[in-house]
Amino acid sequence: MNNPYRGAGRSYNTTRFLLIFALIICIWLVAIATFLRKNPQIENEFTSEIRKEEQLIANKISKGKLRAKEWLNHQKDENSNSNDRHKWELSPFEDLALRTTGPEDTPIHIVFSTDCSPYQHWQSYQLFLSALKIRQPGRITRIASGCTAEEEVSIRQWHDEHIAILSSRFGLHLTPHFSSVKDESGNKVGDYEFFNKPYGLLHWMEHGEHMGVDPDTNQPLRHDTIIILLDPDQMLMMPITGTFQSSDTIFRGGPKDKGGFNVDTERTYKENESSFVVRHGHPLSQEFGFGHSWLEFAKVAGKESPATKVTPTEADRSYAAGPPYIATALDMHAIAQKWVEFVPLVHSLFPELMAEMYAFSIASAHLELPHQLVGSLMISDTNIDSGEGWKWIDNLPADNICDFAMNKMGDDISHLSLPSLLHFCQRYGVGDRAFFAKKKLPRDFFTCESPLIEEPAMDIGSGKYLYRKPPFLDTTVQYSAAVEKREAFVICRMTGFLNEAALFFKRKHCNG
Repeated sequence: MNNPYRGAGRSYNTTRFLLIFALIICIWLVAIATFLRKNPQIENEFTSEIRKEEQLIANKISKGKLRAKEWLNHQKDENSNSNDRHKWELSPFEDLALRTTGPEDTPIHIVFSTDCSPYQHWQSYQLFLSALKIRQPGRITRIASGCTAEEEVSIRQWHDEHIAILSSRFGLHLTPHFSSVKDESGNKVGDYEFFNKPYGLLHWMEHGEHMGVDPDTNQPLRHDTIIILLDPDQMLMMPITGTFQSSDTIFRGGPKDKGGFNVDTERTYKENESSFVVRHGHPLSQEFGFGHSWLEFAKVAGKESPATKVTPTEADRSYAAGPPYIATALDMHAIAQKWVEFVPLVHSLFPELMAEMYAFSIASAHLELPHQLVGSLMISDTNIDSGEGWKWIDNLPADNICDFAMNKMGDDISHLSLPSLLHFCQRYGVGDRAFFAKKKLPRDFFTCESPLIEEPAMDIGSGKYLYRKPPFLDTTVQYSAAVEKREAFVICRMTGFLNEAALFFKRKHCNG
C-alpha cells in the first residue's frame, strides 16, 4: 500500500534550508552597504564601475539598433533596386516562362554565327539585348568560330559578365576555325568568313548545349526544336516563333501548273491563307532577291540531284531563301549536313559573297525541302518595294517617323504590324548629316568610356530631305519621299536602340 505521507519530512527540511540561505544573503548585502557608506571612496569607485558597465551596455544596444537600422535600410534599398530594375531586365519567373512558347509549347532556339572580332562583338551584344527588350521566347546562342586561345578566354569572360547575367536562356558555343579556303591538295589558299555559318551551325547542332545527335540514327536528340538561324547584324523588333498567323504576313505562292510549287506556297496562293506553322518537312524563310540564280551551281549536288531538276519559277518561289531560316532541328540538321558539303564546291565556282546562301538553297532543294517564303519578316534595302516588310513602315505617319522609331518603340506596339527584323547591312543616309553604317560604329561602343551616337534631326523622313550626302559618300544621291522615310526609320531606329543599349550597359557595368 502506498503511504500518502511519504516525503513530507524532506519537504519541510528543504523549506527551512531556503529560508536560512535567504537570511544569510540579506545579512551579507546589509554588511556590504554599511561598509561602502563608511568608505565613500570605495563606494564611488564601485558605483563608477557599475555606471561604466551600464554605459557600455547602453552603447552596445545603441550600436545594435544602429546596425539593425542600417540593415533594414540596406534591405529597403535592395528591394527598391529590385522593384526599380531596368524595364528590359527579367525576373527569374519571366525568364523561365520564355523558355518555350513555340507551336504547342515546342522549344525554340535562335542561333547566329560570328567570328571572334570586335566588329561582330558589338553586333552580338545588340542582338541579345534586342531579344531581351522584346521578350523573344526560347533560347539564344551565339556560335563563335575560330577564336585564338586569348580570344576564347576574353569572349567567355565577356559572355559570363555581360550576357549570361541577363538570361539563363542566353548561351555561347565556340567552334574551331572553319573559314579557310583550300585547294584540291588541302593547302590553304584564302579565307571566306561565311564558311563559319554552315560549319558552325552543324558543329553546334552536334556538340552544343541542349543539342546533340543520336549516334545510331544520326538525327538530333531534340528533333522537334524550332531552330531559327539569324545573322549578327540583325536587330529583333518583334518576336519570332514557328507560327505565323498575322493577316498582314506576306506569303509567296503560285499555281502548281506554273512551276510545281510545294503544297504550302500553292495553298497560300490559292486559298489566300495567311497562317503557317513550321513543322517537319515544312521550313520557312525570308524571301531574298537573288531568285533562281543559284540554279547555275546546282550541279555541285550531283547530276541526278533533285536540285538540278528545280524550275526557275519554283526556285524563285520556294528556294530564294535567306535569314531568318526557320526549320525543325530534324530538317535543319539534314540541311546543315548538305550545306557544309556543297558550300566549298559552290565557292570554288563562285568565290563571292553569295556563295554560302546559294549553297543553302541547293542543300534544301537536294533534300526536297521547299521553304515557305515570307516577304515581310525583315527590312533591309530601302529601294525594294516587294520582298521585304516595308509596307508596314510606309503606313506610318511621315511627320513623326523618326520620333516613333527612336523613342516610341519601347511603348506597347502590340497593336501594330511591324517586321520582326531590321537587317542593317546597308548604308543609310538622309540629308547632309544623318546616317548609319555598321562599319562606322566604333568597335568599343559598348564600354564605359564610349560616347553615345549623335541623334539625327527629328524631321528627317518628313519629305524635307529627298537626298543624302553623308560623310562616307562623295556624291549626292536623290530619292523619293518614300525612300527618305524608310532611310529615316532605319537611322532613327538604330540610333535610338544602340544609344539605349549603351545606357543599359553603362548602368549595369560602369560607376558614376
